[in-house]
Amino acid sequence: MPQKAPLGSDRIRTWDELPDHVDVLIVGGGLAGLELAKHLELSGAEDVLVAEAGAHGDLDHVYAANDAASADTIWTDETADEYFVQLWNSVTEPHFSRGSGIRRRLGGRSLYWHGVLLPVEEWALADPAWPESVVKELTDSWQHGPSLYARVRADLTAWSERARWRTPVGESVEVGRFRLVEPPRAVRQADAEGARWEAYSPLSHWLETVGGESAAAASAGSVRIATDVEIMAVLVSGGTAQGVAVRHRVSGEQKRITARKVVLAAGTVESTRLAVQALHQAGRLPQSRLTGLVDHIVQGFNVTLPADSVPQWLRRRAHRSVFAFAPGSGPSRSNLFIQLDPTTEGDLRLEAWVTGEQIRSAQGVVSCTAGDTWPWPVTISTGLDTRDILTVEAQRDELQQFWSDWCAEFGLKPGPLEFDSDFLDPSRTLRSVRDALRNGGWDAAEGRPVTWSSPLGTEEHEGGTLAIGDVLDERQEFIGLTGLFAVGPATIPRQGAANPSMTTLALSRRLAALLME
Repeated sequence: MPQKAPLGSDRIRTWDELPDHVDVLIVGGGLAGLELAKHLELSGAEDVLVAEAGAHGDLDHVYAANDAASADTIWTDETADEYFVQLWNSVTEPHFSRGSGIRRRLGGRSLYWHGVLLPVEEWALADPAWPESVVKELTDSWQHGPSLYARVRADLTAWSERARWRTPVGESVEVGRFRLVEPPRAVRQADAEGARWEAYSPLSHWLETVGGESAAAASAGSVRIATDVEIMAVLVSGGTAQGVAVRHRVSGEQKRITARKVVLAAGTVESTRLAVQALHQAGRLPQSRLTGLVDHIVQGFNVTLPADSVPQWLRRRAHRSVFAFAPGSGPSRSNLFIQLDPTTEGDLRLEAWVTGEQIRSAQGVVSCTAGDTWPWPVTISTGLDTRDILTVEAQRDELQQFWSDWCAEFGLKPGPLEFDSDFLDPSRTLRSVRDALRNGGWDAAEGRPVTWSSPLGTEEHEGGTLAIGDVLDERQEFIGLTGLFAVGPATIPRQGAANPSMTTLALSRRLAALLME
């Protein structure tokens, strides 16, 4: 199994060691920024700096550092995570409000995600919002070889196998018209007992050693990482990005770093804030706001099932947890997921949910209050497009069909799922339902499902504001502002139902090659 070592002084730059100038400055040390830095280094890039606002002392994946129950709480309850920060105000409560924010630590959400590798679906990629050349590179061929999706899948499979362990592929779960299978995941065992696991993080490129040598040791070693460095603004002159203004997160001291190329990879809202400020100051954005903000639309239900209502083969699998999905199609534009776990009382807890696409529209807005001081304050507003409202209803129909099929399959008494009438004002969320079930707040032992809806922003799949083909050109450079690039979910023109991680990794790799041209 690969061994891990802390990031040393050969990688980390302290505040006093920050350079005045770099060739490529990457804003944000999360999944997108670190994957970009990794591939720049592998390509032989020189003089790359990753600027991350969080600390670097804790680099373990949350499910490797904690037992499953504690890790789930950290993921769904922001008050349990010391690294959770919200850097904006919401005027559309409860959306992009409680439970919506960033994980301010080196590694970011790559240290929280579940490793699910799903590409954007064909029906979403077929939308003209996606530039045809980018779709071809993602799905057909890139640089006269396999597609970007194929390369990401191969690399992450190899990463998983380095620990000689992969997610076991079990039987499918057949429930009426639903056939659920385990989704492809970039995960591996994190301890000898197999009780803890971790998902892929680009940090492994610098942290892990095999045979005494790290993957980064064989490369040029050109990437340096500065933590506790807040990016206040992008420096702009003559329609060109010149660098960034930074502030030490603890001391408040400020500096400026110039760069030939600046890449925004700080998470959707933070990258959008910096983009709004740069475009507005360059005269490319009349109003200090950008639209197109989306998150996935997520609804589900939880129910406790008597163990004897589930066949023995499924009970055996549930002993180590069942995580499976059915790919989505049709009016819901959603994937259906289930997780089945044993309870301490010997029953089984079923959580079923649908994750669906929210359409980019003028409903989702990131607004900045322009001023003479940085950073500019950020306000978010959001809502549902007409097509989104249809998705909400179609999701509820799909969940009802699944529950009815489950009852028919396993001999339970069927009944209607009772959802809140208004998705935008839910009385029950995933967080509140999980809390209540843990504390005995709802009697679900008799097979009565409790429904919930996730407020927009809490799924942490937000994106869409800096879309390629709209705000960015096909090289992922800002239209009308040279030297400034972006990567991450903010750049995805249409997300589909899939979580954005696989596409984020693919587009990060793509941008690394473009920056090397």
